[in-house]
Amino acid sequence: MNAGEYILNHQEVSNILSSCTEELQNIKSIIDGLGEAAKPIPYLKKYAVVRASGAIEISFKQIVADKIDENSHERVKFFIKRKIRDSSSNPKLGNIQNLLSEFDTDWRRRFDEQISLENKQIIEEALKELVNARNCFAHGGESTILEIDKTISCFENGIKAIKILDTIVHQIEEGVLK
Repeated sequence: MNAGEYILNHQEVSNILSSCTEELQNIKSIIDGLGEAAKPIPYLKKYAVVRASGAIEISFKQIVADKIDENSHERVKFFIKRKIRDSSSNPKLGNIQNLLSEFDTDWRRRFDEQISLENKQIIEEALKELVNARNCFAHGGESTILEIDKTISCFENGIKAIKILDTIVHQIEEGVLK
C-alpha cells in the first residue's frame, strides 16, 4: 500500500483515509523493525484494526451525512447528526447499503452495481473481518489477532467501497446534483 492521497470528491474523507494509510504503514514498519516476538506487537496489531475500521466507519457516515446536510433545514441537520454522525455503525457493506437505501434507492442501486464490478464478495469479507476483529477486541472476547498485512489488505478493500460511495453520492445527473 502506498501512503498517498486518495482522490475523492469529499476532501475531508480523502484526508482521513490518507492519514490512516500512513499510520498503518508506520505500524507495519514498527512491527517489521521490532519483530513479531516483541511484547508491544499484539497491541499495535489490535490498534491497527481499530484504526482501520474506524476510518472506514467515519468515512462512509460522513460522505452520506454531508451530502444530505447540503442546503438542508436545521431540523434535518440535527436529525442527521443524531442518526448518522453520532451513531455507532459497524462499517459492514450491508450497513452502508442500508444507509443508502434510507435516503435514495437510486444511490443504493448504483452502489450495488459498482460494488459488483469490484468483486463484492472480497469487499464484503474484508469489511466483515475488520469489524469482527474490532468487536471481539473491544468487547473483551478471545480473538485471533489480524496480521498487519491482513489489516492493511482489508482496509484497502474497504477504501474501494468508500470510493464507490463517494462517486455515487456526488454524481451529477440531468444537471441536478443527486
